[in-house]
Amino acid sequence: MKKQRVNTESPALGCKLGRAYQILLSQLASALKEADLDITTSEYLVLRAVYSNEGLQQCEIADMVGKDKAAVCRCVAGLVRKGLLSTESVSHKCLRVYLTDKSREMKPKVMEVAQKRHNALADLTTPEDLEVFTRIIDKIITLI
Repeated sequence: MKKQRVNTESPALGCKLGRAYQILLSQLASALKEADLDITTSEYLVLRAVYSNEGLQQCEIADMVGKDKAAVCRCVAGLVRKGLLSTESVSHKCLRVYLTDKSREMKPKVMEVAQKRHNALADLTTPEDLEVFTRIIDKIITLI
């Protein structure tokens, strides 16, 4: 069965996705500030990745959060300076990333921000539409 071609002129789907991403980042930045968390949105993404799987290599974190390795290295360095992460050298090019006691202590606050952001997004639509949207986003991600 041949798929029907979608009109590529309107709506500008890529632009809308990009705009939605920027709005979500802005809202996340506000939520982090309101929670008195001294981390950027990029640092938040890295920290969440390490919360889910401590001991990841920086390149693995980059894949998980969809950022380039250099950006993740900068985030990790910033989080190390803030006392939230520590690193261990695996080789001259590779570091493993670990949580510190400070980052473990703030995890409930970080996860509360994550849950509130998730709830705010989920409240915009029905569970069925959210499931469809998630499947579509997953398809887009796997194309890359």
